[in-house]
Amino acid sequence: MARTLGADQAPALLLSGAPPALHLLLGAVRQRRIDGMDMFCTVLLAAAALASLIGGGTHALLCKDAVLSLVVGGWVLSTGFTHKPLAFQLGQRLHRGAAARARSRMWQDSAEFRRGLRILTLLWGAEQLLDGGFGTLAALTLPTDTVPLLARVQSLVLLTLAAVATAICTRRFRTRHGLPLFGTPATAT
Repeated sequence: MARTLGADQAPALLLSGAPPALHLLLGAVRQRRIDGMDMFCTVLLAAAALASLIGGGTHALLCKDAVLSLVVGGWVLSTGFTHKPLAFQLGQRLHRGAAARARSRMWQDSAEFRRGLRILTLLWGAEQLLDGGFGTLAALTLPTDTVPLLARVQSLVLLTLAAVATAICTRRFRTRHGLPLFGTPATAT
């Protein structure tokens, strides 16, 4: 919206980070806890804002998206080793009420459920790190006219592979354990 009102990209990007940052601060003050998803959005938008301020030659500009993927990948991977990984937090955001409570019980009661969501978190973190690593390598070594198209194709291929792996993992998990990794648990319906 700030862009439609005439703001430059950097200020508009900084303003877009205000809602999740405010939600993060309010949650920290009211509930004395930090919401992982709000923190993720705030850090991602802050990194994007900082990257947009980077000057330099064409190689620096081409590295910008790759560096953001590296930041996202590092963040996602790091949540895989926390109390509740990003895959669990995303699943909770998709559900409300009884379904969210059932997922919380599954998280507490099922080591398989926790392991499955940690594996998916690590998978998606690795996908972002690979995307960022390959993107950085391409930006630094390939002709500048080649990099943007190659980066888009590479990102799409890695994203597709991660999505297919996620679908296979979730289907196998449901078959083996009778529990959905992302859908509504049967006990909540």
